[in-house]
Amino acid sequence: MKKTFISFDLDGTIVKPDYNEFIWFKEIPELYAKKYGLDFEKAREKVIKEYEKVGDNDVRWYSLDYWLKHFGFGVGKKEILEKYAPFVELYPEVISVLEKLKRNYILVISSAMGREFINVKLRKEKIFKYFNKVFSAISDFGMIKKEVAFYRKVCQSLDISPSQLIHVGDNYEADYLVPRNIGIRSFYLNRTGYRLSNNDDSVVSDLKEFVYKINNTS
Repeated sequence: MKKTFISFDLDGTIVKPDYNEFIWFKEIPELYAKKYGLDFEKAREKVIKEYEKVGDNDVRWYSLDYWLKHFGFGVGKKEILEKYAPFVELYPEVISVLEKLKRNYILVISSAMGREFINVKLRKEKIFKYFNKVFSAISDFGMIKKEVAFYRKVCQSLDISPSQLIHVGDNYEADYLVPRNIGIRSFYLNRTGYRLSNNDDSVVSDLKEFVYKINNTS
């Protein structure tokens, strides 16, 4: 019997987004403020304008190395990543869900985030032990977003057909619509509790509901 794989998005699905926010919108502006003698809010405004000049369709936008060099900060990437590691926070149901699912499924991570960010987050409560494989769109495949080609490469790497993969994540397009288009059974995680008018069977409010849905609906 063919084994079913479950693919999890990471940010907003397994870990809260605070870690990213601290680095991009706290640490970088603080370094900028210190270097140029500005107050924090002014520095943050200037940093965000620099982000916007590059834009999120450019691979540089996602690179901590690029921004540290761009701003000329005398600090290493690892130092910053480790500084905020204690702020990585899992959603409360994550451990119990992973413990339950690992008994019958092979679990993987499918994230758009760079691997250096992913690795720090997966150390939290050693959740890396639950996942057989970790995929980073940007680090592994040079893609800035999780597009159809990303999910195809994930399936190829796992040597499975799309029908053998279940994916869950909090981005309606990248985690639900895109994988669904190639035959992956996908679920949209919306922790706000908002329900779509259609496709409610594929919308979950937390990962416990996700477990219930995959075990009780076809």
